[in-house]
Amino acid sequence: MFYDTVIFDAAGTLVGRESPDFFESFFVIAAKELGTAITIEEAKTALTKAMQEPRFRDSEGRMSSPNQTRKYFLDLYSWVLKEAGMKGDFFSELENFYNRFQDGRYLQLYSDVYPTLEKLKGSSIRLGILSNWSENLSLVLKRFKLDQYFSFSVVSAEVGLEKPNEKIFRIAISHANTSIGKILYVGDHPEEDILPAEKIGLDAILIDRYDKYVRYRLPSIRRLTDIPSLVGII
Repeated sequence: MFYDTVIFDAAGTLVGRESPDFFESFFVIAAKELGTAITIEEAKTALTKAMQEPRFRDSEGRMSSPNQTRKYFLDLYSWVLKEAGMKGDFFSELENFYNRFQDGRYLQLYSDVYPTLEKLKGSSIRLGILSNWSENLSLVLKRFKLDQYFSFSVVSAEVGLEKPNEKIFRIAISHANTSIGKILYVGDHPEEDILPAEKIGLDAILIDRYDKYVRYRLPSIRRLTDIPSLVGII
């Protein structure tokens, strides 16, 4: 199959932490920034409990506006940190952490990103982003000099919709300005990225660097550097 456009998810796909527990690691960092320490295991245990709560688990109403995104993450971080053993009233300091997070300072760029984007861009493949993120994703892209690669971005807090809602995928497809059959979507989560994309007929591949989602038996890669060959670049 030959494609002329590749659309990427952002968190866990382009930026995150070089760790299978990249999301949990942010809670460890937050605790440290707030003057205490928790372990990855404590963060994982607390986050697992948090995701049993409908307000954190539900796939709608989390990141469809700037205020909604801020509230969701502040509530989630507060809940997890308290469950992991933090005491006292630290909400105002947590707000400061959230504000600092917005420019990408706690994120890392995955090592396979630049080589992949360079090869795709150099072969005239059009690139886009489709992400559940706050209104500040552009700051993160600029921090890592990624903005130069992408022709368009569709961000949940800006368009008022979030994955896995199929409507946000259709918005991204409309921005691609090509037929759906010539678009490849790349994401790191089966239920928010790959399955909803496939449901509307969009070809999608899972980036699963640490084999976390083998049980889903989805088309997957472990390195983004596999993408050029998938789109027909030799």
